Amino acid sequence: MKSKSIVISALIVIVSIIIIFNLVLAINFFNGDKSQKIQSSTIQEAYDPQINPADFTTKISNKYLTFTPGTTYIYEGKVEEGIERTEVYVTNNIKNVMGVNVLEVRDRVFLNKELIEDTKDWYAQDKYGNVWYFGEDSKELIDGKVSSTKGSWAAGYYGALPGVVMKANPQVGDVYRQEYFPGEAEDMGEVVALGVKIKVKYGSFTNCLQTKDINPLEPGDEEYKYYCPEVGGLVYEVAIEDGEFQQLIEVRKDSGKNQPAKSVEEPIQELKKDITEQEAIAIALREVKGKVTDVAIEKKFGRAAYVIEIDADNGPETDVIIDIETGEVLGIET
Repeated sequence: MKSKSIVISALIVIVSIIIIFNLVLAINFFNGDKSQKIQSSTIQEAYDPQINPADFTTKISNKYLTFTPGTTYIYEGKVEEGIERTEVYVTNNIKNVMGVNVLEVRDRVFLNKELIEDTKDWYAQDKYGNVWYFGEDSKELIDGKVSSTKGSWAAGYYGALPGVVMKANPQVGDVYRQEYFPGEAEDMGEVVALGVKIKVKYGSFTNCLQTKDINPLEPGDEEYKYYCPEVGGLVYEVAIEDGEFQQLIEVRKDSGKNQPAKSVEEPIQELKKDITEQEAIAIALREVKGKVTDVAIEKKFGRAAYVIEIDADNGPETDVIIDIETGEVLGIET
């Protein structure tokens, strides 16, 4: 009888321990979940610029980044695919984004003389002299036809917020968010040096500002940029990883006669896509087993093609190139 009581007592103790253990696990689970939510919320709420439209102007006069309507900055550099040329034209166009009047700056990129990107960027300057970036209307083109508008965003929509692209009084070590469209555009800037001397094709400059652009969404995608008061803007940029660069080669100031051709507002023709993105992914995965990490449309081998980036199961990161009209596999690159 005594042994039976001992067994029952032992069972009660064991059951109690199990109940207490599970209770502790449950508490930790819910507390952990709560703390995780708080942490995520804190990260999300950490960037919350207070935008008062009355504090902004479309007159961009920051000494390192001045936008005077009618001015065109022309940059050129050698990249892996050939010669890249960028024309940045300051328009007179005013838009309203997030209740703020912003100045529209048109940015066109040419590769081997072919227009591959046509973008309208929106800027405003606050009362302290900081230059803010409010978004962009971006079009990527192949053979004059729009292939993608993926880079487009506007502050105030889908969680996107404006960022500072140039501080009024930059100091070494300053880190600032240049744009914020969660998961799409999260570039940040860091002030690296002041009083820098630099020589480019357009001229030699002193007292320049050196910054580093960082893309948290693509680790390793970093650039050094140099802004000079003598120009009131960017004179040189270089990718840290591969050394590809662009330098200022010309500045035009006019009243309109040398304006670039009209931007592609509403393209007459979108790029013809007989093969859908999902069909292209399926074709690519038949060629290379793995996880798809990116899909883009580019000009490859003289043809418009899907470039399906795959983290291969048994090999390096691989690009499968697929013709967007026929579904033909044009190539596989590692």
